[in-house]
Amino acid sequence: MRASRTPRTLTLRELNRATLARQLLLHRAKLNVVTGVERLAALQAQWSPSPYFALWSRLAEFRRERLWSALERHTIVRARLMRGTLHLVSARDFYAYAVATQDLQRGAWNRIQVTRGADPERVAALAVAFARTPQAKEAVIAHLRERMGDVFNERFAWLLWRYVSAHADLVSAPPGGHWEYGGTEAPYVAASHWIGGDGRPSEALALERLVRRCIAAFGPVSLADIAKFAGQVAPRLRPTLEALAPKLRTFKDEAGRTLFDLPTAPRPAAGTRAPARFLPRYDEVLIAYQHRERIVSSKFRSALYAKNGIIEAALLIDGMVAATWSIARAKDQAVLEIHPLTRIAPSDRADATTEGERLVRFAVPEARSYGVRYR
Repeated sequence: MRASRTPRTLTLRELNRATLARQLLLHRAKLNVVTGVERLAALQAQWSPSPYFALWSRLAEFRRERLWSALERHTIVRARLMRGTLHLVSARDFYAYAVATQDLQRGAWNRIQVTRGADPERVAALAVAFARTPQAKEAVIAHLRERMGDVFNERFAWLLWRYVSAHADLVSAPPGGHWEYGGTEAPYVAASHWIGGDGRPSEALALERLVRRCIAAFGPVSLADIAKFAGQVAPRLRPTLEALAPKLRTFKDEAGRTLFDLPTAPRPAAGTRAPARFLPRYDEVLIAYQHRERIVSSKFRSALYAKNGIIEAALLIDGMVAATWSIARAKDQAVLEIHPLTRIAPSDRADATTEGERLVRFAVPEARSYGVRYR
């Protein structure tokens, strides 16, 4: 890839401040929900409250109903995209992300089913025609089996839904995406009946949008970081990044890795103040980097990234993960429990407590009393 002759080396703290700026974690932004989601590229949505907490920490005066309204209006959609997991993305970005990230899902399905007589294009056509309105997963699968016979049988049941939804561009419909809906069995609808736009773009255009969105939301980033965010292999993304490279700024990190960034993107000074911020479980900023030292010290990784696949909710102090958190409820009381991973200075603790009191009121508005407790 083409790079400037003498790319500047960015310190870990400079990378941290750049990440915080892109992720709207230095100052809450006055943006509508759709624009906010696009600025953040995508929001992890496998834990139903996660996108709500993520936006509360990033957007000024955010209220739950604003995100739910966008989901009901279909300006934001919930679908299985990056890394094969549920995300919220804008309707404007959905098809590009689908083309860019579902290739591996569609490819595996094609290899299995084509050899057994199930034409992927027919699978997609039947699913799209059936899911004109929201339908249960089981109903979509039953519809396909009824019309395709034995070639669409139980042998690969563990693969069926992921690949059918990828071929037909099925998106999750309400109550999927609601703050209080914790299930995984929300109905699905074909995106072509749910959102506007011109449908699926070419792979080249789709990959370009994904790479640009990733750089804007997480930059400066390496090719490995972009691949991690997308859930794709680096060779698939390399040609797109190489084509964009002449229009990008290049840097090095302290390990000598090449990083790419948009020319006018914010890269605040290392000394920029970073307020206490609470991130939800599975927050995208905790996942999207191959090299995560800019946001979480390696010595805390085992506490944050659990063996059962859960990525804990985190408290950032001075821009870095310093604690995990959870909310405990007892009758009409709600308490935010903070579990420090390192010593938190008194001034930082005061900042976190103030922010935490606001967070618990947002999370449990029906409670009569609130508190913050360090465990």
